[in-house]
Amino acid sequence: MKRVIARAGRAEVIDVPEPTLRPGEVLVETAYSAISSGTEMHILHATANPETLGEDTYPRKPSLGYPAPPQLRGRGVRWGGPDPRPQLPGTASVGYSLSGRVLAVAPEVTDLKPGDRVACSGNQCAIHAERVAVPRTLTAKVPDNVALDHAAFVTLGCIATVGLRRTGCQFGETVVIYGLGLLGQLGTQIAKQAGMNVLGLDVDPRRVQEALANGADRAMDPEHDDAIAACLEMTEGFGADAVVLCVVTPSSVPINRSFDLCRHKGTVVGVGLFGMEFERGRMYSREVTFLPSIAYGQGRYDPVYEEGVVDYPIGYARWTENRNQVAFLRMLSRGTVNVSGLASTRIPMVEAPRAYDLLHTPARPPTVLFTYGDNR
Repeated sequence: MKRVIARAGRAEVIDVPEPTLRPGEVLVETAYSAISSGTEMHILHATANPETLGEDTYPRKPSLGYPAPPQLRGRGVRWGGPDPRPQLPGTASVGYSLSGRVLAVAPEVTDLKPGDRVACSGNQCAIHAERVAVPRTLTAKVPDNVALDHAAFVTLGCIATVGLRRTGCQFGETVVIYGLGLLGQLGTQIAKQAGMNVLGLDVDPRRVQEALANGADRAMDPEHDDAIAACLEMTEGFGADAVVLCVVTPSSVPINRSFDLCRHKGTVVGVGLFGMEFERGRMYSREVTFLPSIAYGQGRYDPVYEEGVVDYPIGYARWTENRNQVAFLRMLSRGTVNVSGLASTRIPMVEAPRAYDLLHTPARPPTVLFTYGDNR
């Protein structure tokens, strides 16, 4: 079968063996997979310099500092040891958000069956490939009224959702979505359907207009418009309750500007990739809190949850990766989030290099959907 990898700064389509099921996994025939443009372009750039391939930015499974529980030993769970599905030297996987149909399930999976429509997450498994084997804890059933091309955005929706959850914002509060690319557009819609007031910021005028169309109360270019004045006007002079930073830039200007946008004891949540040279005075006087947001939910980077397929009790971990998947798919089902405008550019997976070249251009779309099989 075919899959996409990153090597030497470029995307390649290669032939690889078919995936095999491990305990607790679901074998899926991919219908669509969505490029996470910021993350994947960063990975492509990183593979041009393999010695800097992103352990700081994209860590592998961490060592948890204790041995694997007896019930997980011998089950192929990655527990600080070598990856049982190793990468080719000098390459990196790309892709972590897809949809498709179940081909087979491991015996431990009792609530899914062949033919079911599912959405999958995980950069170690839900890659751009014709078929994938994904743990049940990273797989969600797609509601009947949600199209598979829309369900392919599941992981991206989860990332945007987790970023907003990290703010702690409630109904009626004001959040700034700084960076109106793919995640920022999703975050804008999710924040609005949760009852928040939204100010969107981006240097690209097309993205500003898209955010307004997606429900932002106001949106503007922070380099040319007075974003701080607009934020104060929206908040009776107090400043935003939170800023969700979705930009991809080496500059530290966005993070420090985010501190200026916050009210006293406000929160800045980092979702994107940006410079981290904080100017102490700009956060100190307001006692602003900075929080990173890790991926798609509770359970990420924990091999017990992901490869061991051991769910967390809901009383202790309300929003796991899988429960965030279900929540986002429910938003699509109810129509409170609409990804139609994000899913308009489609390219067959076997032409992957063309998709990434397109995302390098000034007229780049928010993302590209890879199509497979009959969907081509």
